[in-house]
Amino acid sequence: MTKKSILWLSDGCYLTTGYATITRKALNYLTELGWDTNHLSHTAQHQTMMAGTTLEDNEILNFKIYGAGIQPYCQDIMTQRIRELDVRIFGILLDTFMCYPWLLNIDLTPAKSFFYFPSDGGGFPLGCEQILRKVDLPIAMSKYAQKQVKELFNIDSEYIPHAIETDVYKPLNEQERATGKAKMGLTGKFVVGVVARNQGRKMLDRTLKSFAIFARQVPEAILLLHCDKFDPAGYFNFDVLINQLKIQNRVVFTGTRYFKGFNYKQMNELYNVMDLFFLGTSGEGFGVPLIEAMGAGIPVLTTDYTTGQEIIADNKAGELIKLKDELLGNWNVERGLMDIQDGADKMLKLYKDKQLMREYSNNGRSAVLRDYDWRLVSKKWDEVLTKLAK
Repeated sequence: MTKKSILWLSDGCYLTTGYATITRKALNYLTELGWDTNHLSHTAQHQTMMAGTTLEDNEILNFKIYGAGIQPYCQDIMTQRIRELDVRIFGILLDTFMCYPWLLNIDLTPAKSFFYFPSDGGGFPLGCEQILRKVDLPIAMSKYAQKQVKELFNIDSEYIPHAIETDVYKPLNEQERATGKAKMGLTGKFVVGVVARNQGRKMLDRTLKSFAIFARQVPEAILLLHCDKFDPAGYFNFDVLINQLKIQNRVVFTGTRYFKGFNYKQMNELYNVMDLFFLGTSGEGFGVPLIEAMGAGIPVLTTDYTTGQEIIADNKAGELIKLKDELLGNWNVERGLMDIQDGADKMLKLYKDKQLMREYSNNGRSAVLRDYDWRLVSKKWDEVLTKLAK
């Protein structure tokens, strides 16, 4: 029988990043499916943490966690760890440009290797297709990325989407939702929610501008921002822009910090306070908050770019905001700029059409149960990795 053992390199699984969350969940589910699971954390230098480590929110990490070396992304200890642990599979969940070009010179044998890769814009990061050719199996986290690397470079890849736990992210009843709004002082408000870090790619400045237009037409509209207002990586000052747009009393921050997020129960309660989820991004590698909102039964508005089509439009879980233009960014990757007026118009359209909102809510929840549930997606991981290990 093929030995089922894996070493997975990514953000430290104890963090609140998207990569950390996917790492944590994937390895825990693979443990349940009989894998010997090991995590190589590039974000911290620490002694080995044994399986059974418990986080503050009581989530148990059922795999070993190995700390980083001196060089970025564990490049100086990667080969050593692979051979020391004698794993059959070595996998990486990072942006490809983080590993370019140094990974091309790293020996990953005798393990079989995969790279779980995103593409969050038009075009692939310059030169980084070589990273996908380096590993034994590229695995795309979106159909968009899978199609893109095939068309641009004739690279075949597997497709495994991100996932959520649908018994955690779920619709609450009307009384529970009303209670949640009351706790946040939002009773009687139409809440447009955002879950995103204030980084340039998320374009939260355009979200504020779009909401400002909508808010002038809907007096009860509130923008609820789940992001760290004081994030040191933030690319603009919230207070200044909010004052310029004259929406000082229409924007609420949840108080989350980049070093300490909400637990899963709190996040589901937060989504259920929203009437509409809005992500005016310039491009997503996947977009986990999209499926979290869908899991909670919240209609979604997002930019018509990268993964919006497959996650939202194809599932009839909300609507796409048309593009105003594209902007060439780092690594020669195009970024999509959402149309600010169209974003406001679509918010107003859904605000006025409660029946359409209910349809999008039901469709989104059904799509998550069918395509993005961890119990199903983990079986796909098991199938793909078992085949690779042979």
